Amino acid sequence: MCGIAGVLHSESKGAVDPAVLRAMNASLRHRGPDDEGYRVEGRVGLAMRRLSIIDLEGGHQPISNETGTVWTVFNGEIYNFAELREFLTGRGHYFQSRTDTEVIVHLYEEFGEDFVRKLRGMFAIALWDSERRKFLLIRDRLGIKPLHYWFRDGTLVFASEIKALLEYPEISREISLAALSDYLSFLYIPSPGTIYRDIQKLPPGEMLCLENGALERRSYWDMNFEPDYSVSEAEWAERVRNELSESVRLHLVSDVPLGAFLSGGIDSSAIVAMMKRHASGPVKTYSIGFQDHRYNELPYAREVARHCGAEHHEEIVEADAFGLLPKVLAGFDEPFADSSALPTYLVSRFARKDVTVALSGDGGDELFGGYLWTRKEVWLEKYRRFPGLFKSVLRKITADGSFQPLMERGVWNAFRRFVYDAHQDPPASFARRAMSFQPWMKERLFLPWVKDAIRTSKSENLIRAWFEKAGAKSVVDKFLFLDSKIYLPDDLLTKVDRMSMLHSLEVRVPILDHRLVELACAIPFSMKIKGQTTKYIFKKAIRGLVPESILRQRKQGFAVPIQRWFREDLHGFAKKILLGERSASGRYFDLNYVRWLLEEHAAGRQRFGTQLYALAVFEIWSRMTEESRTALSSSNLTLTDLAP
Repeated sequence: MCGIAGVLHSESKGAVDPAVLRAMNASLRHRGPDDEGYRVEGRVGLAMRRLSIIDLEGGHQPISNETGTVWTVFNGEIYNFAELREFLTGRGHYFQSRTDTEVIVHLYEEFGEDFVRKLRGMFAIALWDSERRKFLLIRDRLGIKPLHYWFRDGTLVFASEIKALLEYPEISREISLAALSDYLSFLYIPSPGTIYRDIQKLPPGEMLCLENGALERRSYWDMNFEPDYSVSEAEWAERVRNELSESVRLHLVSDVPLGAFLSGGIDSSAIVAMMKRHASGPVKTYSIGFQDHRYNELPYAREVARHCGAEHHEEIVEADAFGLLPKVLAGFDEPFADSSALPTYLVSRFARKDVTVALSGDGGDELFGGYLWTRKEVWLEKYRRFPGLFKSVLRKITADGSFQPLMERGVWNAFRRFVYDAHQDPPASFARRAMSFQPWMKERLFLPWVKDAIRTSKSENLIRAWFEKAGAKSVVDKFLFLDSKIYLPDDLLTKVDRMSMLHSLEVRVPILDHRLVELACAIPFSMKIKGQTTKYIFKKAIRGLVPESILRQRKQGFAVPIQRWFREDLHGFAKKILLGERSASGRYFDLNYVRWLLEEHAAGRQRFGTQLYALAVFEIWSRMTEESRTALSSSNLTLTDLAP
């Protein structure tokens, strides 16, 4: 595990400046405090910061093949490296270390660009072939590890995090207004965009090839939903259990202490149960909870820990955790408003006191249909099959053309929103439920000049594009595909990577092993959601491994009580920072509308906590970037500094 960075100049620019490369690498020290390495070869410069996990003494990067013609820097873990090493040794390759990184250069010698298809793991790879004058950037299939880049006039600059790119003098800090709009819709910025106009993320399952001055981006893997109806329910459950067990076994390879995040939900509980099967001693588990029982899963986590004989540790989070926001945002380098980043930061800090590697249960909901929206989508599809006259009358009564589904409280308003969604086509309905700031809200929020600039850029079009690209026949499978392309890599996995890496903690996600993902894609949707039971086949697969109460509990997620916080503890702060004289938001937003959001939420008429958190995050991020050249160096700022 580490951070990587590099520069490849065009012929006209000459050699790479080692000082710039070192500055880029220094900004990534938190990702790899144990070691650093460089390779400068004229117009090519590679750099890395290392967190030592496997082959603590011999895993120094950059690393090359025997002849020194192929060099790589690599962030991640290759879980099948021992098997690949044995194969390559049989083919006559000589290894100088026990590290998984060295497998990459020899595998490339054997298979060229197709070598990536042989890898089982999480990775961001930069590879320079000096003989062919070819450079590759490759991101793992699901987007577990990050990779950002900038390309202009034949020069390519790349890094694990944006902060390293901002050390390169020619890269502009101009904000992308389209990305700002997407941020307010999704609470994060989907790939390939970033908040900066000229910096991009490499999407999951893709590679960049720079050759002869031309940059080509192409896909090497994708999810393929082709249900196999010939397999029985019992056999599917057995296959899922076996594949999960094998994945967890591989993910336990480590030369340093290892533990697990345990939320008390189904996925993390399944991971801990499988770890118990393969670990030589008690599993160390780490949990974060809240005093507000509606958000607190600690009792479930304790039950799983007792059941699995784990060495369990836990902490409580309250509203004062909001004061950590500058430190949290320093890890993202761009606005990021998933409020569960706060407890993720805390549980990573907590776990790092004892372990260097932690396993997490992320990915199960996207693969097996665990979110509540999946069950709602099933009901929407049933409603859409009702007779047309019945639907027309019901819509006129509940949600006519003038209805705008905000977040008014009450069962009646929830029913009105359901009817409204049912009368949209599936992508439009999903967009309404998935997006925080709706299109009509942004019409009121943005100042006229911003609206003019983003007129042709609509966040909902991204949802429609992925929906149409999905090869699945089931509507819900199409949305599971969409979630795996946007929400999973750009929210969940981004959150876990940045928050854990701020504490130099490696987090592994066994459910997102690509073989388990491919297996899940082949399972018919009818076995993922059965009646009112979400993740049906996954629950069947782990039955007996975890307490039965865990399988029956209602999904809570890793959410924080943001609605209450912004109605009570944080209302005054939000008003001060968003509407005060120093407000950066006033450059982009109509502050009268922001005031209305604050007042409606405080009065309890609407639930705008999520929207207010997004605005507060953008405001704090804006002030941080004004205070310092890179967000990470602002991590010592406090909320008092930012809103005196």
